[in-house]
Parts: sequence; C-alpha cells; structure tokens
Amino acid sequence: MKWKNVNRAVIGIVVLGLAAPALAAPLQLASHQAVYDLKLDRLKDNSGIEAVRGRIVMKVEQQCDGLIVNQRMVLEMVNFEGSVIVSDYNQSTWEDNAGRMMRFDMSNMLNGQLIEKYSGVAEHRDGGVIVEFSEPEPEEMELPDRVIFPGEHTRQVMKAAAAGRSLLSAKVYDGNGEDGLSDTLAVIGKAQTLLSPDAEIEALTGRTFWPLQISFFDLSQQQTEPDYKISMKIFDNGIATDLHLDYSDFSLNGKVSNLTILEKENCS
Repeated sequence: MKWKNVNRAVIGIVVLGLAAPALAAPLQLASHQAVYDLKLDRLKDNSGIEAVRGRIVMKVEQQCDGLIVNQRMVLEMVNFEGSVIVSDYNQSTWEDNAGRMMRFDMSNMLNGQLIEKYSGVAEHRDGGVIVEFSEPEPEEMELPDRVIFPGEHTRQVMKAAAAGRSLLSAKVYDGNGEDGLSDTLAVIGKAQTLLSPDAEIEALTGRTFWPLQISFFDLSQQQTEPDYKISMKIFDNGIATDLHLDYSDFSLNGKVSNLTILEKENCS
C-alpha cells in the first residue's frame, strides 16, 4: 500500500476544482466547506484489505490576495487479520491569485504515529520553480518552470471545460514534500445542469457541472498506468460532488454529507 498516494488523492480534489482563485463570470469559485463520507466501492485482488471507510473535510476560502485551503482525510482500513489501520492526513495551503507562490504545511499519521511532515514555500523564479522546505529540515528542491500549482491547474481545467475541450495535461506540484510532483491528465466530459439534487447539495440546483477524471503519474518512474485516479462532478463555482477515488488496492465513493457556502471577502 502506497500511503502517500492514498492521501494525495485528497489533494487531487483541490487540483481539480476546489483550489481555483475567483475567475471571471460565470466561472467563479465559492468559498465553502464540504464534508464527504467515503464508502468502499470495490476491493482489488490480493489487496490484503477487508474493509475501508473514511471522511474528507475540505474548507476553501477565497481571499482578495489568494486562496486558503484546509483539508483533512481520515481512512479506517481493516486487514484480513482483523487489525485496524487508521490513516489521518492534514494539509493547509495558501496560494496567491497569480499562481506564482504557494505556502504549504502537511502531516500524515498512521495509527496515531507521525510518519511524515512537510512545511515550506514553492515559488516560480527565473528559469524554474524553487521549493524551500522548513520541515522536516531546511532543504531546497528545484523543479522545471512549466510546473504549476493546484490553483493555476484549476484555472486551466475550468477554462478548458468552459471552452469545450476534453483533455488537459499538466505537471503539478501539490506541496506533498519531495514526492509532490505529478504528471496529470484530466479528462473533461460534456457540460450538464443539476436539476434534482439531493438535499445535501440543494444549493447547487440549476448550476452547470462537468464530469471530470484525472490520472496521476509518478514522474520518477517510466509507467503507462497511473498511480491513482479520481473522478467527480465539478461545478462552475468550484464545488465538487460525487467523488470516486481509485487506488491500487481499492476504490472509494465519496458523497457530500454537508455543504456550507461561506461569505465572500469584500475586496475593494
């Protein structure tokens, strides 16, 4: 089980639509908090897992100078011996509206024990992207200039969707430490309108959404199959519903159990 990949799928949600700075109408992001209940879809052969359940809590705040995203993903897994494994992932990011700089702070715990923690700043500079870590120890990493952050990736995905494009490829650094760089391929479906939603997402009635799937590839390996995939419905205000997280050992469905639209910051 690649624990880093399991937890990074929550970042994929942000990459795909929850981390976009406000766009020109009608593509505007809604500051919001969404809770997703995760249930097992299917287990894959030889996974060693008997049961999985979990929850994602995502809070997105569009501010005048940038975007704050706080997210937590907790998974409870039971193996064939009956042992319970609890994965608890937290990440907070701030990204400026121009997509030039991102501050990040993430931690990952397994059964109450910290297994990784990263804090730092990633910034576009002349000729490349520089990532400066302050935790676990001061260190610097250089990435190609064409690498983008989640907010900029979201802008590109939403613009592609609005223009009727079906594919978007990009290299994205998401703040997950030294392995936070992925090659991504987004597949965008046809625009639809939400007409009869469940009560939990009634606030989205009448809004346009696109079916969306993104695949994540490990750039450190030459591979044709993605490490994992996520699917969702992404709305024109940046809210995502109907999650599907597809890992190497199992897949999960995520349904919105609570959605709160937050007040916009008043920007002069």
